[in-house]
Amino acid sequence: MVKIPSFLAFVSLLLPLSGELPHDSFSLSSKQVLQEASAIDRILDKAHRKHKLEIPSDLEDGQLLRRIYLTVAGRIPSFDETTAFLNHRSEDQKAMLVDYLLNSPAYESQMFNWWADLLRLQSRMRGGNQIGAGELYNHWVREQVMENTPFDQMAYSLVTAQGYPWEDGATGYYLRDAGMELDNMSNTTQLFLGTQMVCAQCHNHPFDKWTQREYYEMAAFTYGITTRMGGQLQNDLKTHFNQVNKNLSPQKRKQKAQSKQSAALRKALQEMIQPLRYGSRHTARQLTLPHDYQYDDAQPESRVSPAPIFGESLGVENADDKIEAYGQWLTSSENPRFTKVIANRMWKKIFGRGLVEPVDDWRDDTQASIPELLDHLEKLMVRVNYDLKEFQRVLLNVQAFDREAVRYELTNDQPHFFEGPVLKRMSAEQLWDSFVSLSIPYSDERIRDPQIIEDKLDRFAEYQEKVENLDPRAMVSLAGKAAKASRQALGEMERIQKELREAQEADDREAVARLRREYTKARNQQRSLFAKIIMGDDFDVRSLYNRATSAIPKKDSRWKGYNTGLMRASEIPTPAPPGHFLREFGQSDREIIENSNRQASVPQALTLLNGVIYGAVFSPQSPLSQNLSRADSDEYKIRVLFLSLLNREPSDREMADCLAEVGKKSNIPAPSLKIPNDWPVEKKEKYRKNMEKKLQELASSDNKRFLGVAWALMNTRQFSFIQ
Repeated sequence: MVKIPSFLAFVSLLLPLSGELPHDSFSLSSKQVLQEASAIDRILDKAHRKHKLEIPSDLEDGQLLRRIYLTVAGRIPSFDETTAFLNHRSEDQKAMLVDYLLNSPAYESQMFNWWADLLRLQSRMRGGNQIGAGELYNHWVREQVMENTPFDQMAYSLVTAQGYPWEDGATGYYLRDAGMELDNMSNTTQLFLGTQMVCAQCHNHPFDKWTQREYYEMAAFTYGITTRMGGQLQNDLKTHFNQVNKNLSPQKRKQKAQSKQSAALRKALQEMIQPLRYGSRHTARQLTLPHDYQYDDAQPESRVSPAPIFGESLGVENADDKIEAYGQWLTSSENPRFTKVIANRMWKKIFGRGLVEPVDDWRDDTQASIPELLDHLEKLMVRVNYDLKEFQRVLLNVQAFDREAVRYELTNDQPHFFEGPVLKRMSAEQLWDSFVSLSIPYSDERIRDPQIIEDKLDRFAEYQEKVENLDPRAMVSLAGKAAKASRQALGEMERIQKELREAQEADDREAVARLRREYTKARNQQRSLFAKIIMGDDFDVRSLYNRATSAIPKKDSRWKGYNTGLMRASEIPTPAPPGHFLREFGQSDREIIENSNRQASVPQALTLLNGVIYGAVFSPQSPLSQNLSRADSDEYKIRVLFLSLLNREPSDREMADCLAEVGKKSNIPAPSLKIPNDWPVEKKEKYRKNMEKKLQELASSDNKRFLGVAWALMNTRQFSFIQ
């Protein structure tokens, strides 16, 4: 029989030894949380009575547990977590569970996924991909989640970011839209102000009040931010070459510039400066209206002064002052939309639907389904200092969260009064993370080794300091050495490029994939050669250019023998590659804001029927199989399956049907573990290990009778939907 821990004992093992929860940037007392939740209860109750709504029943304990875990931890609870909760009865057990999960690595994982959808995080980002800027941006976001940075501070850091990605990871916000400054502004208003202005980029908005001029006035705040760095280095080199060549005739200067030696030197210098060309820099660059501007309120190509879309002009022109004033205006509690929009997004995150839908298309005539509640949530967000963790803690303690999901169809035009949360399918990340938790132990702790990124940050900082302190003459000298040393590597890269073009013309996809890998390897070798010449042989080049794809410290024995690809969605490259389980089930491609979907498809059905994920879930060493093996009867094995997959006990009928399905137990006798006392110690230990292995194989063989039941449960809507 599987030992069932008590809920109190289970939670006590997971909290710090002091008995205190980890420090947050802001914290409500338990009493304050309940008071805030009760205030929301009263507003909802008034709306329900006004509209004469029938209130759904409260969820059973197992269903509530499952909803809490999926909402806060991003996965279903494990067998041990389920049995511990169901076997403990106290008035505060739900609040204790919520507090524990909000301070767990699982919460950080699901919040990273939430941010990844909003910020369109990509491990391979278009701006600065050569230096892995996407990974550095992701790392910065992950750190903000772990530190529980308040939402307004995080938003301010993003829109005012400047420097290199290793100095300030938030520069990824602008590198993500490198070369598309106007698009970046439309993304900002959609994300932080819930306002769709993209149409006004080309013409007056046809369905809202925004004019093209107003759009350009907003964009003028950030148009001066450039993602091109290293300009001073290039200017210094240009001055140096002008000085060196000043006595040459124009013809000699031209001949020298066209020589192979000069071309190789230029390429080497570009290679040296390349890592220092990506970041975010505030400049005095000014925005002008387009040449085909067609409205009477301004002339085409006239200069645009920055002005906010809400409120009075900020009256700033200086580059840095302009950005800071813009950041303060955007994130101010006085901004009429900033606080309301994030409060509404959080409400949707917990209850499945916003008080305003769509959450990112607010207009002057927008009405919340319960206006009093939205006003209350706006004030609550300010009271908790934009601490999203504390805000969610309050919402999770609202009575409506504990009720059965409403099951009628809703449209954006139809108001919803939140008798209970909205019925919805798990997201791609929730499904994947749930399968991973069934497949490997300690899935929440199998995270990327942060030292890999930390080393990358340190190496780039060292490289920057060294190169920026080189005078032009020394830089040219080092570039000359690098150009000579890299001839062979360049020849190899040219050969691969030629073969790659031929493979693309022949539509040989396998060869294309192989040659791209070969080119990346050769390119990194060439870069490494340059870096070593500049920095010396002791410099760790690998951390500079290698992708930070290692998920876990290799020496951690907890996952020895488990597939290295089995880790939570937050820990694998984002977005997952096409064809991956996550993409099949609707993970965003991270091209536009919140581009994920939960729509059913034929590939999804086939994946659940025959997918490779079952090989991991039903592996003899998976937590699910291990718990099955420890169960000492068919009845208990079936209970293990229901408690592991649906987080509830089977009904009498379900038990009878499942017992009939699994048939008779194998009659193969178990090997004896009795060991003669007179055997040597080494022989005893060898025999014991051999017998334990045989017992495990026997149990695993017997478990196969139950795989059909497990497969059936995982293909039910009870498994994939959050009821």
